[in-house]
Amino acid sequence: MPETTENYDLIRTAQESVEPHQLTKGRWLVRDSQGQARVIDLTDEIEHDNPNPDRKTGHRVVTDVPSLAAYLAKHGLPETEVWGRRDKGTIQAVINAHESSETGEGADTNGVAGWGDHTVTLALRHSDDWKDWTAADGKLVSQVEFAEFIEDHRPNFGKPTAAEMLELAQTFRSTNKVEFGSSHRVKSGETSLQYAEVHDAKAGKKGELSIPDEISIAMPVYDQGKPYLLTARLRYRIQNGQLLLGFKLNRPKDTLQEAFDEVVDDVQRQTNRVVLATS
Repeated sequence: MPETTENYDLIRTAQESVEPHQLTKGRWLVRDSQGQARVIDLTDEIEHDNPNPDRKTGHRVVTDVPSLAAYLAKHGLPETEVWGRRDKGTIQAVINAHESSETGEGADTNGVAGWGDHTVTLALRHSDDWKDWTAADGKLVSQVEFAEFIEDHRPNFGKPTAAEMLELAQTFRSTNKVEFGSSHRVKSGETSLQYAEVHDAKAGKKGELSIPDEISIAMPVYDQGKPYLLTARLRYRIQNGQLLLGFKLNRPKDTLQEAFDEVVDDVQRQTNRVVLATS
């Protein structure tokens, strides 16, 4: 039937006369003044008028394993899943995850889907020592800067000892106005650097400075965690007679992985739940 002005008016009148239609609890289908259908969602307003929410939701963050275990003990469900992400240093529990698939004749093999909007996340924080050492890893700095770093991190040193490294730092301070020349490695596993004091652009008293080729340090990876042993190679460069110093950590990612894996083991032990790996 051809559309006429009369027909259009009848259609519009019919559309505007349609009463709101309830789709689900709190959700209604209505038509606006132009006759366009739209959905109005009042579920939040209705829920807020109730004494309690319809279900548990929310995203919590904790900073230690006991807190994660306590939260799961209170809110955990049979379908709760726990996921670990090493690169982010997080372990997240999805409280209302999908239920397990059922087996047997006549069973729903897909299981019941969960909303996944109730979670708790263990966000591991790196220790100050770990952040300091990894931030300085591979960088060459002046003798004074390197001496300050040694002094600030004396508790971390194993071999050479903290006292020996402090003595070395003091030597760096006292020789920061000399000109360095050649270097050679000695049998003790150290590198000997030759230098000469400079006065009025003339070379004066000569001396040697010995630095270890490798050091061992101990520090926690995460706050409140146990210390881990690492080794580092001391590095140096003589540039226009000036000595630049630094270090290179040996395989710090392996230590990071070991520390995270031990946290995962602790979580599994305290929660009796398997931690699944994700990326």
